[in-house]
Amino acid sequence: MQRLAVVGLVALAGVLAFLSVGCVDEAKYNAVLLRNREQDKLLQEKEAQLATFTERVNALQAQKADAQRMLQEKEDHLVSVMRERDTIRKAFDDLKDAYVRIAGKMAVVPSGTGLPEKTVLEIKQLAEQYPGVFEFDEATGRLRFAADITFDSGSNVVKPDARTAISKLGGILSADVAKSIKVTIKGHTDSDPVKKPATIALLKELGKPPSNQGLSEARAESVAQILKAGGVEGGRVVTQGVGDSQPVVTGNTAEAKAKQRCVEIYLQ
Repeated sequence: MQRLAVVGLVALAGVLAFLSVGCVDEAKYNAVLLRNREQDKLLQEKEAQLATFTERVNALQAQKADAQRMLQEKEDHLVSVMRERDTIRKAFDDLKDAYVRIAGKMAVVPSGTGLPEKTVLEIKQLAEQYPGVFEFDEATGRLRFAADITFDSGSNVVKPDARTAISKLGGILSADVAKSIKVTIKGHTDSDPVKKPATIALLKELGKPPSNQGLSEARAESVAQILKAGGVEGGRVVTQGVGDSQPVVTGNTAEAKAKQRCVEIYLQ
């Protein structure tokens, strides 16, 4: 409003200036008045635009403040959730440690085979660490190692992954809670006769018959050596080679033969 008053005064001053110099042409006078009105209108439009812009700025500032407040609330909530997670994780770890301590003091507790619960749990965890290397049947206490994964064809040398898994199994079976467990290792083969010269030479060097029977014995004994190196007393371990006389699956397909070439460990 102050601006309008100033502009009006300026316009009035202009008119008076015209009048003071004498008689003013009416057309010029009207032109001055028209220009003054146009300037007043333009000024009002600019002030209206400024007011609108100011409102927008204020609205954006309010939105920014709301966004900052919401962001802070989310950050505070995230911190709270992370603290809760850490608390739950610590409680879980404490319970697990307590369970291990209790299980380690237990003798034989009920299970499908009379095996200690702690031993069964650790073997299950080992099987999860080495999927495809062996299968564990808790009901019978049997671990079945696939020969194709455990040994190369015609060899009694245990492959690295299987060797590591068997070595860790030895550590499990050498623990105090598992000292009473007897270990029987049984080697199987398919019905195809041994023909490779290298395999025949190997079996003769080991004092074994150059046959599936001899190969199954050699493989069972290789597994036993790793268990013993892992801490299992030799008096607890028995090895058997049964060749193809006790098939673990039926059929004569390539798939059936592959499953037949295996080594089994029985825990009792």
